[in-house]
Amino acid sequence: MSIDGMFVLDSVVHGFDSTAANAVSRYGRALLQSNHGFQWAMVPDPYRLEPLRYFQTMSADVVESLLFYESGIDLAVYHTVPAWGFLRDMSPMQIGLELKRRHPHRILLYGGISPLQGAKALDDLDRQVEEWGIIGLKLYPVDVVDGELKVLRFDDQKLFYPVLERCRRHGIKVIAVHKAFPLGPVQMDPFRNSDVDYAARDFPDIAFEVVHSGFAFLDEAAFQIARFPNVYVGLESTTALAVRHPRKLARILGEFLIAGGRQKLFWSSGASSPHPRPVLEAFARLQMPADMIEGDGYPALTPDMKADILARNYARLHGLDLDAIAAAVAEDEVSRRRREGLAEPWSRLQVPPNPDPLAVEARI
Repeated sequence: MSIDGMFVLDSVVHGFDSTAANAVSRYGRALLQSNHGFQWAMVPDPYRLEPLRYFQTMSADVVESLLFYESGIDLAVYHTVPAWGFLRDMSPMQIGLELKRRHPHRILLYGGISPLQGAKALDDLDRQVEEWGIIGLKLYPVDVVDGELKVLRFDDQKLFYPVLERCRRHGIKVIAVHKAFPLGPVQMDPFRNSDVDYAARDFPDIAFEVVHSGFAFLDEAAFQIARFPNVYVGLESTTALAVRHPRKLARILGEFLIAGGRQKLFWSSGASSPHPRPVLEAFARLQMPADMIEGDGYPALTPDMKADILARNYARLHGLDLDAIAAAVAEDEVSRRRREGLAEPWSRLQVPPNPDPLAVEARI
């Protein structure tokens, strides 16, 4: 196992296309710029990427390396980004499929649709189940449709509930939704998690994985997981706080833990932005500060608790046998190469021959 004998499951990874040509609206350009700023602020050198290297398309080779050869991740869940009014394809599934082909025991896939597109979204879901073998569905609360920024609400019985019914038909039991972390210069309200209450109430047999939860609206998120047995916390981006803002992450985890959420927290690095290694290693070192234990009533972060967050909680939800997976990959290429030590960060990432326009515009 990769970290202190614990299995590491990264619950959300991407292969980002961060080029200006990928943006189809001003919102998309702003989103790419925001993502660059986030990774630059969250991780130190040599893990962060300056604009010249950041604003390009991540290949399957690069993502493979940063997950498995440069970091201690054992299993990763690749997510596409269905915000096609922002970007043509921010996290192309072709990368996830290629990673799955190379590492069938180490990669799982979440599909993605935009219910704001109506019937097309249901057709997309049908196709992704059949062609990609997805185990979950990723959704975003806003998209640009016909040039207008529109909001997807989880209490929309006419637009959204048919998606949940179709998921039931396909046996898709987990819906991940991006919340708490706004997509650039858009209104904040759609990123509140309160509308998830309605879908969680009306579809108790479906689990809702609220991604980025706790980064904002922490009290509401903690109350939510305490009230709904089928709502879970995806810590993508949130756990990046462990690197430079460990007390903030400790408080977020503490609130979820006192709300009874120990078995509802899913670790994620947020790769490919930022690099996963410093996020994982900082989380492994993280301790609950003594003054928070004494003054706020938060529990200590024990190794057993971290093992739950790093993999066991997610495995429990999806019915994954971690022992069987560990046995299946014990002598694969990744395991063999790791015995020689981890590769240097971004070792497969090349400098583009021509700077992307967003790299020229960027200020750091």
